[in-house]
Amino acid sequence: MRIPNYTLFALAGGTYLAVAQQFQSTPVMGWNSYNQLACSPDDTSITEAINSLVDRGFVDAGYKFFQVDCGWASRDGQRNATTGALKIDLDRFPNGLLPLSNLARSKGMKWSMYSDAGVRMCDTQVPSPVAGSLGNEAADADLFKSLNTEYLKYDNCYADGPLSSQNAPKASRTDFVTRFTAMWEELQRVGIMGMLVCQWGVPYSVSSGLEGPSQWTKGLSTSFRLSDDIATGWANVYRIYNQAVHIAKSGIIGPGNIADADLLEVGNTGMTFDEQATHFAFWAMLKSALMISTNVSALSNELVAVLQNQEIIAVNQDPAVKPIELVQRWTADRDLWAGNLNNGDIAVLAVDLSNTRRTLNIQFSDLGIKSADVKDLWTSATVKSASSYSKQVNGHGSIVLRLSNIQRASGSGSAYSYISVSTGSLASGANLQSCTGCASSTKVGNLGGSSNGSVVLSNIRTSQANQTVKFDYINCDVAYTGSGSNERLASISVNGKPAKTVSFPLSGYNWATDIYAGYGVELSGFNTGAPNSITISGSGSGWAPDFDRIAVVA
Repeated sequence: MRIPNYTLFALAGGTYLAVAQQFQSTPVMGWNSYNQLACSPDDTSITEAINSLVDRGFVDAGYKFFQVDCGWASRDGQRNATTGALKIDLDRFPNGLLPLSNLARSKGMKWSMYSDAGVRMCDTQVPSPVAGSLGNEAADADLFKSLNTEYLKYDNCYADGPLSSQNAPKASRTDFVTRFTAMWEELQRVGIMGMLVCQWGVPYSVSSGLEGPSQWTKGLSTSFRLSDDIATGWANVYRIYNQAVHIAKSGIIGPGNIADADLLEVGNTGMTFDEQATHFAFWAMLKSALMISTNVSALSNELVAVLQNQEIIAVNQDPAVKPIELVQRWTADRDLWAGNLNNGDIAVLAVDLSNTRRTLNIQFSDLGIKSADVKDLWTSATVKSASSYSKQVNGHGSIVLRLSNIQRASGSGSAYSYISVSTGSLASGANLQSCTGCASSTKVGNLGGSSNGSVVLSNIRTSQANQTVKFDYINCDVAYTGSGSNERLASISVNGKPAKTVSFPLSGYNWATDIYAGYGVELSGFNTGAPNSITISGSGSGWAPDFDRIAVVA
């Protein structure tokens, strides 16, 4: 599917640019060299990868974009004396890259390249000896066009200089729009219509505070990286998964503004089969790019079947490009996600968080659905007019469903009463903070930490002993590769009973505005005929999120 034009968009400084948008509107699917070859691709390994993708059916399955990541450019830091463009490393690619591009294109693929919006490219050698594209965007765009490139991954290393300490800046920046627009405009000039802004989810600093990439990249790219780099192991998938929660909920993801969760780790070490399958399903249903990055010739037939699952790929390529959203998290137990598809169907994902073999049960009432026809996208099993679906899964396994013929539940649900957390009793360092985006203009922060700051809300009246309490909270504590899970934990107790540890995923970047509203937490132990109290603190010595308000069933 193609979109014929792009609307005008505002750039920093008040200028405007109309972009003729001719790139595909759904997420790209293909192969990237990095996870298999790091920054050391060569003619032989790239040729083998192209042939393996064809031989094992990946091109026919929809994986069309072939992308050479870091390591293709000359390692002497110099540019072509005649054109001013980056030089190809002729030690690794004696015949250059055009024959490989031609080979890939002859096999039904589209050629994709990599560069960097810095003075050096990212590289496994630090400091990098490889020149970046900053300040030379026009010459490099011409080079990419000469290779018949259709899509560019544009990275963010060495933005301030070539030193080791300048390799991968993670502090907020003010120059993102300037640097990435420079390449975007040159790519448009030469007719390359696809670009991934790969700035690792680092916040952009503007006069009103901090913004995430979903907010500023629309109109100067076709997709953006929502997080820092993936790495091996479930913990890295879970880190990115938590960072995606607020982006999926934002409502601004769609054609021309696709959230890229980074390369697939399917086929690499560090995860069980079930973890790899869940990782793939989540990326697909989030509407992320699906870029395989492994030795395709070594993939098991079972993993090939996962990656070539046409039912899940169809969800990924749905023309609405609407990601699934987190419906509810049962901390350390399971997550339930759902999202609308273009034809009115609903995609559903349930993920085991307990890491044990068990039965997962999805009650469609949690989705506001009375009944629906069900298709299990892992097994192709179907059930007519069901109100729930259960299945045994392994640790970190998943249920992936497509619901059709949906009958909505009648009624508007329970009525809720809201309580400002700022009205609670503060202790041990917890404090009130101004909050421009909060319903009550203030929030409670400094909950948890070494002093275990806490807040107690009293005189709460409710008609239900066990219920889903809604929390409006802020967590802008962004975690990068190896530094955390993009969640904060809170300890929540009802009427002094044993506390429940609750996970609150990242809500955004701006601590004054980026509120996650209506986050559901199952709590029990309320008195229906007497006042109640809720105590919120940190878990262990960690910080809890900041809280605006809660809502209990009236």
